[in-house]
Amino acid sequence: MKKILLILISFIFINQTTYSQEVAIGTQIWTTSNLNVSTYNDGTPIPQVSNRTAWAGLTTGAWCYYEDITANGTTYGKLYNWYAVAGIHDTDPNTPNKSLAPTGYHIPSDSEWTTLTNYLSGPAIAGGTMKSTGTTLWASPNTNATNSSGFTGLPGGLRDSFGVFYNITSHGYWWTLSELNSLSGYSYSLSYLNGLAYWNGHTKTYGFSVRLINNNSLSNATFNSSILKLYPNPVLNILNVNIESNLINEPYNIFDCLGRVVINGKFNDVDTTINVEQLSKGIYYLKVSGNSVNKFIKE
Repeated sequence: MKKILLILISFIFINQTTYSQEVAIGTQIWTTSNLNVSTYNDGTPIPQVSNRTAWAGLTTGAWCYYEDITANGTTYGKLYNWYAVAGIHDTDPNTPNKSLAPTGYHIPSDSEWTTLTNYLSGPAIAGGTMKSTGTTLWASPNTNATNSSGFTGLPGGLRDSFGVFYNITSHGYWWTLSELNSLSGYSYSLSYLNGLAYWNGHTKTYGFSVRLINNNSLSNATFNSSILKLYPNPVLNILNVNIESNLINEPYNIFDCLGRVVINGKFNDVDTTINVEQLSKGIYYLKVSGNSVNKFIKE
C-alpha cells in the first residue's frame, strides 16, 4: 500500500463556501469535503427542488439537501443531479453550459476517478482508504475505514430518479462529469459494508454528492528545471543529481509538501548524490539557487 502524502491548505473560498483542506493523492489535488454551493461559477442560481415529482421530471440542473433537512448540508454538502454537474441550466440546447466548479477547479471525469482508485491500489482496496473514520458516520464499527488517503469520503446518501432519499450514514455517492449515454452519467460510491470503491452508471436525475479537483496538478511537468536532472525518479535510497557546473558549491534544500526543509546541503561536483533513504514515501521538491525546483518521488 502506498503511503499517501497529504497537503493541507487553509481556507479556500469557493462561491462563498470555505473549504478548510485539500489533499494531494498521487498527482491529483482533491477537496476533502463535498460541494455545498447553490449557484454556478458565474453567480447564476441553481434551483433547490424539494418536490418529488418535480425532481423526477427535471432535465436541467437542481440541488437538494438530503430529506430536505438543512443540517444535512452542513455535514454532507448538497446533492446535485447530473444536469447541474454538467452546467445545464435551461432547456435551450443552443445555450452554452455553465460551470458548477469555481475558477481553478473542475469536476473530475470518470478517468480521473479511475486514476484515484488505481493509485490507492485498485477499487477493491481504495474504498477503505477513502472513507472518513468514525463509526457515527458509517453506521457500523466494521467499515474498513482508515482515511489513509485523506480523501475523507462522507456517507451522504442519494436521491433517486423518483425523488426518494436513501442510504445516508451508510453510503456515499459522487458524480463524475462523464456521460454513460444521453440519459445516464458515471458515478463512484463507497459503502460501509466493505472497502470497495464502486463504479456505476445512473440516470441523470439522481442526486449525488460532488467533489472537486484543483486544476494545478503535481505532475512532473509542473516542477522541472532544465539545469537539474534527477534520477532515478521515483527513488528508493540514493538520488543522483546532474547539475550545471556553475551551481557547484551552491546550497540546496529539499522540501516536503508542507513547505518544511527535510534535507539541506551543498553541491560539490557536477555529478553528485543525495541520500534520501530516511525520508518517508511521498512527493518532495529539490530547490537550488535561482529558485530552480525539481520534483521527485520517494518510494
